[in-house]
Amino acid sequence: MNNVDLVIYNIGEAVYFKEPIRKVNDENTKMFKDFGIAINNGKIFDIGSSDYILTKYNSKNKINADKRLLTSGFVDMHTHAIFAGSREDELYKKLSGISYSQILKEGGGIYKTVSITKNASEETLKSNLEKILKKSISLGTVAIEIKSGYGLDLENELKLLRVINSFKEYNIISTLLAHVIPKEFDGDEYVDYFINKIIPEVKRQNLAKYVDVFCDENAFNLEQTRRIFKAALKYGFKLRMHADQIKYIGCSDLVKEFPLSSIDHLESTPQEKVKALSETGSALGLLPASVISMLDNKKPAIDSMRNKAIIALGTDYSPNNPMISMQTVFDLAIYYLNFKPIEALAYSTINSAYSLGLNHLGNIDIGKEADLIIWDVENLNQLGYYWGYDRINTLIYKGKIIKSQEN
Repeated sequence: MNNVDLVIYNIGEAVYFKEPIRKVNDENTKMFKDFGIAINNGKIFDIGSSDYILTKYNSKNKINADKRLLTSGFVDMHTHAIFAGSREDELYKKLSGISYSQILKEGGGIYKTVSITKNASEETLKSNLEKILKKSISLGTVAIEIKSGYGLDLENELKLLRVINSFKEYNIISTLLAHVIPKEFDGDEYVDYFINKIIPEVKRQNLAKYVDVFCDENAFNLEQTRRIFKAALKYGFKLRMHADQIKYIGCSDLVKEFPLSSIDHLESTPQEKVKALSETGSALGLLPASVISMLDNKKPAIDSMRNKAIIALGTDYSPNNPMISMQTVFDLAIYYLNFKPIEALAYSTINSAYSLGLNHLGNIDIGKEADLIIWDVENLNQLGYYWGYDRINTLIYKGKIIKSQEN
């Protein structure tokens, strides 16, 4: 027998995706019963029937899954997880009928968080982010994208990105975000500053993989976004975009001009535009908790992308939407956006990993990083049926057990 670091056996059901999913079918999605997995050096070493794994591999560490469901861990493809302060007062404003756009115009929203975050030390920001990361991973998120954007100037954007990059033990993708135009700047003047000062220095210090732009009403317009993207590509960054969240001003149409890894939000994208977006290779990032937090009942045109687009899911954790659980996102994808459990799982694992270029994550396959969840249910439909609470029995991260109800 071969020795490995960990053996999981007696898995009731395991879900495998051959590739990022547009439409679930028998060719790209498999449900395995009575399954086993051998893990070594943090990666999935072998897979097969429970009997096969137990016969071929020996380990000091064995997990009897007791006929439970096993899936990949979640990938959170869109967050604003580094900031200081809170904005609970704005919840009451929104409940009183004041729009998010109006709050932003009055200097609240992002501007309020920027002011507090600029005054926070790196130590404070690091402590805040560490708490969020621990909570996120405990709820099953094994990789997370984190955007800057609450600094706006060079000094503070670098501060945020340094803190994000200091957590080497987590699977973190860092993104430089052009969030809003500072009040003290003219719009085009700030774009000049962003592309001539911030982008080159972030590249020089290798602090981000992506550049993202909040293209929308009261944020960056179409031409300003275009200029930032051109500069980002020149410096070798990959691209992401907040598009059509508050109002459609043509932002999502930029997919025709730029190789966007992900186009996120899309709450105000016209139906015919969504159909065109669905035919591209860009992931369409849906953020159901964020939609709810806006209190305006503006959902994306789901039916125009269903079975056509590479849909990905994220929390959009931020001061406006302080919800970090991808389990809740999975639940909302089913009960609020009306996706089937198998679709919600694909969108929050392999598709979210695809949107971030994380080919080693998001699936149960030999050679992939061993980031796995054994759920306290027997099958995927049960996982979708029971909702609103933490259903993890055992969490394996980089091949190690980091959470277990058995302990």
